[in-house]
Amino acid sequence: MKKLFIVSALTFLFMGNVYAQQGQRTEEERAQMRAEMIKRVADRSAKDFDLKGDAKEAFLTTFTAYQTEMFQTNMGGMRQRGQEADEKKELTDEEANAKIQEQFTRQEEQIATMQKRLEIQKKYSAEFAKILTPQQVLKVLTPQRNGQRGQGNGQRGQGNGQRGQGDGQRGPGGFGGGRGGFGGGFGGGF
Repeated sequence: MKKLFIVSALTFLFMGNVYAQQGQRTEEERAQMRAEMIKRVADRSAKDFDLKGDAKEAFLTTFTAYQTEMFQTNMGGMRQRGQEADEKKELTDEEANAKIQEQFTRQEEQIATMQKRLEIQKKYSAEFAKILTPQQVLKVLTPQRNGQRGQGNGQRGQGNGQRGQGDGQRGPGGFGGGRGGFGGGFGGGF
């Protein structure tokens, strides 16, 4: 029992050290990791689209430029919010008005970022259309969440709770969607 406790304590210390080191990465290291991730996604997409030769190289170049520009739009939105969650005190009228103005400013920044992202997507949509089919362009321009790629059957969830697999007896549902919510179907959901 004592050994188990010691091993557990050492494991937690080690993991804490690893997380602390990850938070201290330089901007250059983060940029390198970002470039590697973009390359992996580009390679996987090129393979999924069965691109070869010049088409593959053109896609990889265009995709890398597209993702790099899209990421740069995120940089402006990475500002720290105040201690809004920690503050439980009553605000003065001036403080409340200042918070309202901050909220308006933040929303304006979000709208400006969305507009930039839309312009980038329009620009690269034309570039991707020279290389890919319209269906493939749609897949590239549609943000993918973790786990949606590679579902085996090539289908993406449509946000209606459908799982794309199962016993065939459950209808749409799951987490509030369609019939049944929280797992789908009438009698068979979990």
